[in-house]
Amino acid sequence: MIEVSGLHKSFGSHQVLRGVDLQVGDGQSMVVIGGSGSGKSVLIKHIIGLLKPDKGSVSIDGEDITGLDSRHLYEVRKKFGMLFQGAALFDSMTVWENVSFALTRSGMKPKEAKEVAVEKLRLVGLSGVEDLMPSELSGGMRKRVGLARAIAHQPRILLYDEPTTGIDPIMADAINDLIIKMREELHVTSVAITHDMQSAYKIADRIAFLYEGNIIETGTPEEIKSTANPYTKQFITGSAQGPIKIEGVELKGA
Repeated sequence: MIEVSGLHKSFGSHQVLRGVDLQVGDGQSMVVIGGSGSGKSVLIKHIIGLLKPDKGSVSIDGEDITGLDSRHLYEVRKKFGMLFQGAALFDSMTVWENVSFALTRSGMKPKEAKEVAVEKLRLVGLSGVEDLMPSELSGGMRKRVGLARAIAHQPRILLYDEPTTGIDPIMADAINDLIIKMREELHVTSVAITHDMQSAYKIADRIAFLYEGNIIETGTPEEIKSTANPYTKQFITGSAQGPIKIEGVELKGA
């Protein structure tokens, strides 16, 4: 279980998170939506321990990770896999070397690591590409390689940073299907951050709306679709029943 409690984070005078509370149950798929600059990426970096809060806590399976030293935090991070927004592949490595990067660094022999990589690539629909270079892949294929790398060490929790950004709608839907497949076949807990509502509705068990540094509404996809909250409604439909601020700019409702 992931539990975020009263999370605050500022960078200089800019306050990004203002007391965020969020709970994600085991096996659940949570999607955090919000505009650019709303703090989604900052939140997910706290969940994996890449940032420390100014105030508040993040607990993973009941353990508060915010005060852990680097050695203990490394052990906690073994529970996580992460698909980065741009896939973040190493251009100088082959596909299989990218997928098995963490495995070989932890001491696994290259032959065994390649076998694991090939299997994970098959799981994401990419058989036969293990010896290619990232430059030979399309954007959608790179995303899938990134996903194969995220699951290579059999994590319990998968984090997705804007998983459908930068790819065409057909491939975006294929990525959504893979996210669902990962949850169903690997029984992982998932947290995705996105502004793509089509993706959010498809992959989420629950959706949380992050606005001005706080989670102001959480619900099932159907509950979010039928929301009466004017701020959530403007974000998901583009229409507003009152003023809303996006990146500090106040927009007037129609």
